[in-house]
Amino acid sequence: MVSTNSTPPIPMPVQVPPGHGLAPGFPPHFGPSNPLQTGVMAHVSPPAQPGHSPPPHSFHKDERTQRQYNKLKKKLEQKQMRGETLSIGSSQSTPPVSPRRELVNGMRRGGKDRLISGRSSVGTSEDGEESSSVQDEEEEANLIIERLSMVKSPVVSELTPRSALLHWVQPEPSSDACMEGKVADIDLSEAGLRYEVLLSDKGKEGKYKSIYNGVYLSCRIQDLRPGTEYSVCLQVHCDELTGSASEPTTFVTPPCEPDTPLPPKMFSRSRTHLSLRWNAPVDNGSQITQYILEFDEGKGKDFVEVYKNRGKQHKVMKLQDSTCYRFRLAAVNECGKSTYSDVVQFSTSGSPPAQPAAPVLKEASVTSLHLAWQRRPNDEEFTLQMDDMESGHGFLPIYSGKEQYYIRDGLHRHTLYKFRLRAVNEEGSSQWSDEVCYRTLPGRPAAPPRPSLKGRIFSQGFKVKWEPPSDRGGADITTYVLEMRHSGRAFEEVYRGPDTEYICDRLMPGTTYDLRVSCISAGGHSERSDICHITTEPVCPRQCPPPRAHGKPRATSLALKWGPPEYDGGAPIQEFEVMMTSPDLTREVVFKGNSVECAVTDLSPGQVYVFQVRAFNRAGAGPWSEKSEIVSGAAPPNTPEAPVAQCRSAHTVLVQWEEPPNNGAIVTDYRLEMSSSEEEQDYNTVFHGLATSYEAKGLTPAMPYYFRVQCCVGSAISPSSMVLTPPATPAVVTNVRYTATHTSLILMWNEPTANGSPILHYNIEIGGDRIESSAGPDLQHAVESLQPDTTYKCRVQAVNGVGPGPFSAPMKAVTPALPPAAPRLECVGVGHNYLKLKWGDGRNPNFTQYHLEMQAPWSKEFQTVYQGNGHTYKVGCKVRLQELTTFRFRICAANDDGQGDWSEPVEYSTCIALPPSLKAPRICEIQQRSCVVEWAPCKPIGSDPLQYQVQLARVRDQDYKQVQLLLKISDMQPLIFIKNGTEYHVRVCPIRQAASGDLMGAYSPPGSFSTTALEPTVSPSMRNTSSQAIERKPLTDQQWAAIIVAGFTIFALMIAMVVQQVVLWSKRSQPDS
Repeated sequence: MVSTNSTPPIPMPVQVPPGHGLAPGFPPHFGPSNPLQTGVMAHVSPPAQPGHSPPPHSFHKDERTQRQYNKLKKKLEQKQMRGETLSIGSSQSTPPVSPRRELVNGMRRGGKDRLISGRSSVGTSEDGEESSSVQDEEEEANLIIERLSMVKSPVVSELTPRSALLHWVQPEPSSDACMEGKVADIDLSEAGLRYEVLLSDKGKEGKYKSIYNGVYLSCRIQDLRPGTEYSVCLQVHCDELTGSASEPTTFVTPPCEPDTPLPPKMFSRSRTHLSLRWNAPVDNGSQITQYILEFDEGKGKDFVEVYKNRGKQHKVMKLQDSTCYRFRLAAVNECGKSTYSDVVQFSTSGSPPAQPAAPVLKEASVTSLHLAWQRRPNDEEFTLQMDDMESGHGFLPIYSGKEQYYIRDGLHRHTLYKFRLRAVNEEGSSQWSDEVCYRTLPGRPAAPPRPSLKGRIFSQGFKVKWEPPSDRGGADITTYVLEMRHSGRAFEEVYRGPDTEYICDRLMPGTTYDLRVSCISAGGHSERSDICHITTEPVCPRQCPPPRAHGKPRATSLALKWGPPEYDGGAPIQEFEVMMTSPDLTREVVFKGNSVECAVTDLSPGQVYVFQVRAFNRAGAGPWSEKSEIVSGAAPPNTPEAPVAQCRSAHTVLVQWEEPPNNGAIVTDYRLEMSSSEEEQDYNTVFHGLATSYEAKGLTPAMPYYFRVQCCVGSAISPSSMVLTPPATPAVVTNVRYTATHTSLILMWNEPTANGSPILHYNIEIGGDRIESSAGPDLQHAVESLQPDTTYKCRVQAVNGVGPGPFSAPMKAVTPALPPAAPRLECVGVGHNYLKLKWGDGRNPNFTQYHLEMQAPWSKEFQTVYQGNGHTYKVGCKVRLQELTTFRFRICAANDDGQGDWSEPVEYSTCIALPPSLKAPRICEIQQRSCVVEWAPCKPIGSDPLQYQVQLARVRDQDYKQVQLLLKISDMQPLIFIKNGTEYHVRVCPIRQAASGDLMGAYSPPGSFSTTALEPTVSPSMRNTSSQAIERKPLTDQQWAAIIVAGFTIFALMIAMVVQQVVLWSKRSQPDS
């Protein structure tokens, strides 16, 4: 497949593995190509670009070529089918001829033998026809193979050190082969040809490897070695037929700079020098001339050149001891310098380290010590020694290594140890550090014995003691902790200190207490001891609760009930005693027993009696309870008087009333009713209790209210009293909303409740620091002089005669941003039929839309000519403008915030049009000293007349001179020249005669001609010789093409006649057989 455009398809890189390793056993001749190996990419067509179309995948074939191609394909299919049928029918028949044959040195093998065997085979007439057909097809296949084998060697171009571009052409028969008739007249330009490229880097005798197999006529080879000789061949495939490989093309890749060398290595050092050496990198075809070694002078900054020569080792002198130096290496050849190697670091020798600091204790435990120390730049290893003073062996090494810490385990608890440290490097060992002593922590002590009682037990205290533990953990006991609990509660700490005894006081009598003790030393907190149980002596019970009436008191009797005391004194309660005090202050015991209730009789009705109770246990009697006053049964109370109502605020009224005479009965509760009218059904209960006052809240301002009170349920109701609440400030404003412009806000809200006083105006708070008042009770207000694109916090407050009400809930209002301003229009290009306008600075990060309008002289309105986010526009690209016409333009910008204002209209005018250029003039009637020049006239431009200027120049001088100036083409006169037999150029220029002056257009392409030379006087014999010479003038290309076409047509007719006779002969022979 061949690209139809003039530019060849751009090949994709073909990846050849480094080293160009060839597959083992690849034959030296060029047989059928193997599939592409891994790492090899086939030719891929590039994406379509302006001016370059991709290679077509389908071609238009004329009828004759299509018919010939289909005939050949059909014959090959029939040949395969007959070969399979013949091999099944008879094992002695001629084997089928397959188009895929082995190649030996680029030639097919076995074809001739098969043809001979096919001719000598004996069979029926039908077999003879098939044998003849097979022979014809083999001949045609051999001719195609010969044609494919005539491919030329590929051409190498764009050669670089690591890549090369290959081009080739389709296989074409040589002129000698066509003349001898060796190649069939078969057109392969439309056939499905595939090209296989074979590469070798060992010359013609080396092994070749397939690197490309495709239909394009070029490919690029990548990953070549610089300075290496390569050979490349081309082999062509047509369907299943393969031609011989072309002659190899040899090329050598140019050398380049060396590869990056490996970092240098150090093989010797001292305190003042470093000896380095390195290996040579790959030179890439050009011998390495020198090496460049650089180092940073031990400062860690820029690199400085220290060596530049061809040697592969260097000794860097005059260095400082114990200093690190960084090195890098580069190689240089005639093509340039390689990149620097990786940076390596080496250090010079130094002195032994100085005396280190003593190790520091990081953490101590009962059996281990965690020691740590610091590393200095010259320290490489450390040696740590320990002295166990109890063993008496002195300092012994316990650690040697590079770590900066060591944990020594297996030590005795609460024991003192000595340590010292030494630093070691390649130069030797330092002095021992100062000796330091560290002690392990003590162990946890054992639990103490159970505590015991010491002395007598009291009702609210006792004294306990305890002994130290048997195992103190290697340290003295510093603290004892005594814990105590009672009644199943949790243990609480009651003592902490160094003593071994403690007095427990402020205890509850008759209570059993549990005690346990633990100890604390430097080693930790021990376990608790076993529990000791001690019970305190009891006391008299505490005060009983006051007695209460059990049921409703009667006029002469009542029932009492009481509860036991909160604390029985540590002993069970044995009995209770009740004391009664009569109204005449006489006292008497009315009950004594173990019950908690009793009945008291012989009481006076409506009188107050005082009762007290106390409890007894084995320790004695407890205190009397609080007095309890109980009134015997009595009559209902009288009707209360009307309550007194007093306004405290617009929403609150205080109602008070006097207690009526109870008639010996106790008032249990009061019920207060309230109403906004005097209607009976409107009263509602607002209070129910024993208080004689009530504060009614949540009332409506400027509203009358009626109150009445009732004492006990079922008693008479007092007369009502009326009170009028005063007016209040307005209620809170609700439903605040707004409409916004760029610099103002219009706020709107719902009218709040006035609360008894009409609303005078509203206060509007904007942004927290700006307050405006409305002109009246209007429900909207306009706020001016605001900033665009700003958020404001707004609140509204109603004001009446009482005062301002509460502010509304804050509302956030946002003013929209201003639309963009109109840019400045500029005219950057003027033509006779267009105007190119420009605006802005060329950047549009916010995607601003621009609207450009134009007003023509004949129109009164502006019309839109462009709308988009660009910054330039050519007016006239869609509708051509008129020349010498003034147009008005204006522009505006728009974004999400709206459309901005239009710019001021600007005026720009188109220029006058030049006459169009003419085609090259035609020269006729050429004579020895004159000729006639003709050209096509140009179209008229408006009403302006046109002139034509004719210029003439000799070819060798190229100096054009005006020869004629015409108003019309019909005025053209023959050009008269001075010299004959001379070659001239003539050109024509149109001139427009405008009112502002003559405008010259572009000159036409020059027309060339030569005047005839003078004929010399010759004899008749010379004339005959010249006429014969004229008759023997060689044929032109057109004449040769006509002759070839005629010959090919005659040859095709003859072939058709022969084929027709063969077909008729075969049809006639079939009935006979």
